Amino acid sequence: MWGKRGHRGDALEDLIVLTNQYYHTLNLCRIDKVSTPVKVAEISSNGVITRGFFEKKSTVDFIGIAQGVFIAFDAKETHLKSLPLSNIHAHQITYMQDVSAQGGLAFIIVHFKFNDSYYLIPLELLLDYQKTDSRRSIPYKAMLPEFKIETSRGGSILNYLDTLNTYVTYKAQKGGQK
Repeated sequence: MWGKRGHRGDALEDLIVLTNQYYHTLNLCRIDKVSTPVKVAEISSNGVITRGFFEKKSTVDFIGIAQGVFIAFDAKETHLKSLPLSNIHAHQITYMQDVSAQGGLAFIIVHFKFNDSYYLIPLELLLDYQKTDSRRSIPYKAMLPEFKIETSRGGSILNYLDTLNTYVTYKAQKGGQK
C-alpha cells in the first residue's frame, strides 16, 4: 500500500498530463511524465507484482521540448500558504540546475490549494530561497503575478505555455543584468 506523502501531487500531475496531451495535439510541444524506475523483486503465480522497490531516485516529474527548448519541471501541491522547501529534494534541484546550465528551462509548477491558484516558480527564485538559511518555505506572497498560470476549457487545461514564454523573457532580462 502506498503512503500518503508520495502521492500528494497526483491531481496536479493528472491535470498537467491532460494539458500536455492537448498541447501535443496542437503541435505546441512534446512533454512527457517521467516514471520512477521500479525493480520488480517478486511476481505471484498469476502475474501480479507482489514486491518491488525503487531502483534509483527520480529526476523531476516532466521533461520534454517546447519550441526547440528542452524543459524539465516538477509539480507540487500544498494546502499551506507557502511551499515547503522540504518538498523539493536536493537531487531534483541538482537535475534542474544541470538542465539550466545546458540552456534548458527548469522550474516548478505549484498548486496552492487554499485558494486554488497555480504558479510557475522559476529555478532562479527557488535557488534564491534555498540559499536563505532562515527560510524553510517559499511564501505565497512571493509568487510573481506574471508567473500565475491560468486554467482554461472549464479548468481541464493548465495553460502553462503562456507563462513559460514569460519565464523565457524573464531569464533573458536577468541574463542581461550580469
